[in-house]
Amino acid sequence: MIIAVVNLKGGVAKTTTAIALATAIERQGHPVRVLDADPQGSATLWADGAEDNGEPLPFEVQAANAGTIARAAKGLGDDEWVVIDCPPSGKVADAAVTVCDFAVVPTTPSAIDLQQSYATAATLEANDKRYALLLTRADRRTLSFRATQQAIAENAVSCFDNCIPQREEIKGMFGHSFGDKMHGYKKVLAELEEAMG
Repeated sequence: MIIAVVNLKGGVAKTTTAIALATAIERQGHPVRVLDADPQGSATLWADGAEDNGEPLPFEVQAANAGTIARAAKGLGDDEWVVIDCPPSGKVADAAVTVCDFAVVPTTPSAIDLQQSYATAATLEANDKRYALLLTRADRRTLSFRATQQAIAENAVSCFDNCIPQREEIKGMFGHSFGDKMHGYKKVLAELEEAMG
């Protein structure tokens, strides 16, 4: 199974989502690796930091380009998972969308992020790809969160039922291995698996 974590907008927690989903996948006993396709190399920096902090990630993080991504789709074992941390756009992102079985589109509950998420969703739909928006940095008590939910429903865009809450603890996870608390990502993975049958 190949999961692309993609959005035209930066700063929406793509890398956090990629690392967290890979952690949840590994904890279910599946072999998984993360392909770091973003030029900023945030997933690789995360893995290096975790190693330096004595908390190595329980899976491999590899720098990737369009060729690496294309090869990842070949010879993938039945139980093997690949999570691709995508750049906002370009040939590498296009390659990830081409090979993925499912695309996770992280977005914050703000108007500007949501507009870019709709554009990403339209691209995925045009490529006949299964996808769902994932609300990150969400505070269910706010008007902006409720307005975002309403806008998503009105635009008939696929969205996970679970969301990732706004937590300082999540921000501080960079360079560390996730502890027992997965902040909703385990539930998101369960939804993803159900959607894929």
